[in-house]
Amino acid sequence: MILTQCPSCRTLFRLEVEALEACGGAVRCGQCAAVFQADVYRIDEAASRVEETRAAPRRWPFVVLVVLLTLGLAAQGLYAGRATLARIAQTRPLIRLLCRGVSCDLPHPAALARWHLVRPHIGLTAAGDVLRIRAGLRNTAAFGQSLPLLSVTLINDHGHVVARANYQAAHYLRHPRARLGPGQTAVIRLALHVPAGAVGYRLGLFASTKD
Repeated sequence: MILTQCPSCRTLFRLEVEALEACGGAVRCGQCAAVFQADVYRIDEAASRVEETRAAPRRWPFVVLVVLLTLGLAAQGLYAGRATLARIAQTRPLIRLLCRGVSCDLPHPAALARWHLVRPHIGLTAAGDVLRIRAGLRNTAAFGQSLPLLSVTLINDHGHVVARANYQAAHYLRHPRARLGPGQTAVIRLALHVPAGAVGYRLGLFASTKD
């Protein structure tokens, strides 16, 4: 049994020595139909195995590159979603550790139920065309929080919505800031034009999407 290689398409064949002697060493390639002398293009099997062994490690750079690219994409995903993941108790320690290594900022945890309006003074002006809102906004959580959105809804005497708007802290705070520490209170000052037909209002607080 010998190993030979077609010179045209480089296909390898194993042939019986007796069969080669019977045909004078000339064979036809079953892949490309080329006729060649099998003994002339005979390949040393031991040398072939050595060559295959040497060639195998060349695949490793490609594998390493794929792994590095995968890790890079995963890191980008974590960085882009760090604000959401940081609000989850199970993933916040990991995100905090990763951000410490690359110096990225993290939003504080969000606990919307821990915001409270205190000492509110809300009413219409004498002309009835402006709604003035004055109140304290207190963070009763044990940690600092990004300030929420203040939602104001105006309704008519049938309870239907006449107008609704959401305000960032920069619009409703007397002294604008981005966050409040635990137990701190900020002062709300807001004056809104009241459209015709509005006779009542509703206030709400929503998590800010700016983080």
